[in-house]
Amino acid sequence: MIIYNVTSQVAPEILEIWMEWMEKYHLPKVFATNYFEDISILKVSMDQPSDPTFAVQYKANSNQALKEYLDKDAPFHKNEIRQKFGEQVLFFETYLELVSKQA
Repeated sequence: MIIYNVTSQVAPEILEIWMEWMEKYHLPKVFATNYFEDISILKVSMDQPSDPTFAVQYKANSNQALKEYLDKDAPFHKNEIRQKFGEQVLFFETYLELVSKQA
């Protein structure tokens, strides 16, 4: 499994708007691309004076699926986030590969 992780720092004054937009608009739209089998929003929980931080994890079955998403759909989705929220949401991406899992 490949995880496309997008960590976002969200300005407190738009947190509710961002969360609602993510849950009701953005994530369903990304999920509908059929590149991902699961998408989760996780809150980064640590004592920090900075803005609330979230990790959105998009789980793909293969590197190829993630590559296709990044090439075909991601530029549009990233631009949409930038246009809607500007500097109020700062984000960076990491790519993770599941190596081992204990159940």
